[in-house]
Amino acid sequence: MDSFESSESRFAQVRAAREKRRALRANIEKPEKQHDDYDSPPYDNFGMEDTVPKKGSLVRVVVTQAVVCALLLGGLFAARQAMPNTYRQLRNTYTRVMKTDMSVKEVWAAARAVFASLKEDIYVMAPYREGTTAGENTAAGGKGGIDIALEYASQRCTASPLHTTAPPRRPVEAGDLSSPFGYRVHPITGEEGVHAGMDIAAEEGDPVYAAFYGTVLETGTGDGYGNYVVMEHAGGLRTLYAHCSEVVAQEDMVLRPGDVIAYVGSTGSSTGPHLHFEVRLHGLRCDPAPLFGSQMYAVKQEEEET
Repeated sequence: MDSFESSESRFAQVRAAREKRRALRANIEKPEKQHDDYDSPPYDNFGMEDTVPKKGSLVRVVVTQAVVCALLLGGLFAARQAMPNTYRQLRNTYTRVMKTDMSVKEVWAAARAVFASLKEDIYVMAPYREGTTAGENTAAGGKGGIDIALEYASQRCTASPLHTTAPPRRPVEAGDLSSPFGYRVHPITGEEGVHAGMDIAAEEGDPVYAAFYGTVLETGTGDGYGNYVVMEHAGGLRTLYAHCSEVVAQEDMVLRPGDVIAYVGSTGSSTGPHLHFEVRLHGLRCDPAPLFGSQMYAVKQEEEET
């Protein structure tokens, strides 16, 4: 009897030891619990709670981005209004770059070329508006040309001052302003209209100079302008020189400011030797006077009869 009880006791000890080893082995092989997407975030156990953006900081970021975008849009709008030709060239260049597979080096070279052209070429620095200025028709000297009818003046002329980054060369070295830009009674027809340029009375045969760097777009002869030259410059700018006695420039010639293109005459609709000088921006006639500033030609009044 004692032997049976002792055997049962030993078997119980063996089973207990075996269960203990199994439990120990099971605890060793059991993997640690992994975090999943639906449990608490893993950074809770690593002291990273401060990296979670708070609601107030998100609002500040959104407000800052909105202010920056508003400033950029405002700058683009101001550039478009103040420098329409510059804005147009930058926009076209940006569109071309975005459509072309270019390296960073090539993009940088294209940007440098654009800003170099902005520095060297002619660009309008003020917006234009519809309207005309009032001109006087009391000065002495040759005058004439073709006036614009009053009903079309607001669409074809502007009174807003035109400014360019490159100063113009005086088209005639010495002369008097015989008829400025604006309303006048035509000296030949006697009809009211708008003088789309300015008449500079000068001596017959005086040289006529190119006002800006550009290309000779057209030369010809007409009943109103007589012998004339049209030059094309950067930024949609064109200049016209009319009533010349002789034109020496040829079409497609590239000329610098001060190159002789013609000589003063009285051809076409004219009362005497003078140069009719026009400035056009995208076809819109502008007053040339603001371009010359202090170098503006003086107005020579009619001499009093004695």
